[in-house]
Amino acid sequence: MSYSQALRSIITTPSLLSSKKHLFLLSHMRANTSLMGHLLGSHKHINGYYEMHIGYYSVKSLMRQKILYSQEHSLKKNSVYMFDKVLHNEHHISERIQKHPKSHFLISIRAPEFTIPSIVSLYQKLNPGHELTNPEFAAAYYCERLDLLAEIASVKNFNYLYFDADAIKSKPTLTLQKISQFLELTPPLSTKYEKMHNTGREKAGDSSSSLLKGEIIQSGLIPIQVPYAESQYFKDCQSTYNKVRILLDSKAQQSVLL
Repeated sequence: MSYSQALRSIITTPSLLSSKKHLFLLSHMRANTSLMGHLLGSHKHINGYYEMHIGYYSVKSLMRQKILYSQEHSLKKNSVYMFDKVLHNEHHISERIQKHPKSHFLISIRAPEFTIPSIVSLYQKLNPGHELTNPEFAAAYYCERLDLLAEIASVKNFNYLYFDADAIKSKPTLTLQKISQFLELTPPLSTKYEKMHNTGREKAGDSSSSLLKGEIIQSGLIPIQVPYAESQYFKDCQSTYNKVRILLDSKAQQSVLL
């Protein structure tokens, strides 16, 4: 985005100059992040609900986020937060943004026995020629992403709330209560959410029919058969998950665990 484009956006949308807090969900693919984004984005004080696929390097990046979002959506009157979820290592979060006084973070990861089959299934349906249809490549993405989340969380004096990704379905009331308190949201987050412009659309998050229900369908964790469970790459995923989960919980200001 050029300087002239940014200036034009500010002139046509002066509300972009209003100060906002910035809320980030740091996670990985297939970790209930579309559901979480809709729950957050349905709150009257939060703008945004989907992944914007951009990096955050400086204060300019925060303004860029607002401008890009405003090109398709109007900012809510009296809103407090701009939201984005960051799921890929190529979308950088700088230490400067981590420690920025207006930045607020949630971190969430999901166990590999649910995540890896879900990634593979998604790409088999959407893009059969993609490398992530191969569970070994999906496992590599997963481990690399968790390793970077551990690195991000290890930055000194970095505050965030950690929650197990499946807690939003198995413990929805407690999870939303903790997040609401952490973000000082009034009223608190609801288990129901709005269906948005991009809800269910491919490349905008979860395109499954379950997201169209408009509310959390509470469920427990049902064990699934993973055909490659004995492979070394899957065992590496389990080891990485256990190690990173312990670290994320230990360094979090608050946690919600299964």
